[in-house]
Amino acid sequence: MLDIQGTPYSFEEFQRNSLETLTRRVRQMREAGQLSPEVLHRIRRFFRLKSIYHSNAIEGNILDVGETRQVVELGLTLTGKPLKDQAEARNLSAALDLLEDLASDGVRAITEADIRELHHLVLKGVDDENAGAYRTVTVEISGSDYRPPGPESVFAQMSEFAEWLKSASVVPELTSFTTAAGLLNAAVAHTWFVTIHPFIDGNGRVARLLMNLILMRYGYPIAIVSKEDRLRYYDALEASQSSDPTPFMELLSECIDESLEEYERAAEEQRERNEWAQSLAQKFTQPERNKARNEYEVWRNAMELLKSHLRQTAGALHEAADFGDVYFKDFGNLEFEKYSALKLGESAKRAWFFRIDFRNGDKTARYLMFFGYAHSKLHGRCDVTLHVAREDPPNSYHYERLDTITAPNVPDLVEIGYSMSEERFMVRGKSNNIDSGRVEEFGRRFFEDVVSKHFSA
Repeated sequence: MLDIQGTPYSFEEFQRNSLETLTRRVRQMREAGQLSPEVLHRIRRFFRLKSIYHSNAIEGNILDVGETRQVVELGLTLTGKPLKDQAEARNLSAALDLLEDLASDGVRAITEADIRELHHLVLKGVDDENAGAYRTVTVEISGSDYRPPGPESVFAQMSEFAEWLKSASVVPELTSFTTAAGLLNAAVAHTWFVTIHPFIDGNGRVARLLMNLILMRYGYPIAIVSKEDRLRYYDALEASQSSDPTPFMELLSECIDESLEEYERAAEEQRERNEWAQSLAQKFTQPERNKARNEYEVWRNAMELLKSHLRQTAGALHEAADFGDVYFKDFGNLEFEKYSALKLGESAKRAWFFRIDFRNGDKTARYLMFFGYAHSKLHGRCDVTLHVAREDPPNSYHYERLDTITAPNVPDLVEIGYSMSEERFMVRGKSNNIDSGRVEEFGRRFFEDVVSKHFSA
């Protein structure tokens, strides 16, 4: 274990390599101009809205993304939606304004007064009595065995935390500020703050604001913990109460990775869109394009059905008393342009569909499903198919297609397609055998296969 100076925390040594890899990636993107002020400005609105929606949704806010946008960007009051939820959206937007001001001055230490002001903005008009005020009562965290310290300890513990934060939030050298220390400090700031749990309500939102404040000061993109990652987020924090923030650091690294993907996409989006538009205009007549669009809608609905079933199965396994944890991460569906590009044999970046994480004790297995060309065994029956990859080696954030892994513990399912002419799913096994059937059947076999090969004694 490696101690994190000035804190009660230490982390697993293997995590150091992951942090350094992520740091190098950010530096390289900066040098390549992919994190230029122009790119950051272009997608600022996207990240701002996404951050408000997910941070509030984790805490039970029922507004969807569109409703959040109407409240925050258009200033509307929505009929039939709780006024509290609408106030929370506006409040978090105001807190992000302060966050951006604080992030812009990397040599000014973040103080206890700043923390209170962020909390005041989060609860303003929702709970004015407690906005910005430390709690004076005992609290419990719903669904957690952890018990925060009593109210008599809050002031002393926050004073200790704030003293560390003063130095941790100041960027030492502006010429080389993107360092692994920024990631460590961001993870510790969040974990330590929620351990103290100094406020009656709003602790999670303030913790995520502090985390992103430090990330921004050190030159990283913000990390958005999504609503879909809520269970894993809580589990990671629960594990981190023991003074080891490694599980939370793993989640934080993945969230930053996803943000970097968005930045890369923003830098190339317009160029790729223009190239695709030109390519499609040349290769499709209008009737052919209409036909392709109709086929895409049928295919997309089939893929959504597949994803829905596997999500439900993952949830059922997560709730099972005799197994560990299963997390389902949704990356959205494939856009029509990317579907068309793959159908024509062209490349399409960022074609991830979803990922399923399995964890039982100290054993983990992550499986990624992404879209690509159909294997020759499926070609003619399926055009764009779903391929299965696995993180290999574990905790490396590097994924290999199951086709290329020679280890004995590889599940049999390596590719899934949907035949529109036959109106059924087609699956390819490790030995290139082709089978067809209902989603429920091969989905169940896949989960059984993973559990058997990774977690059986």
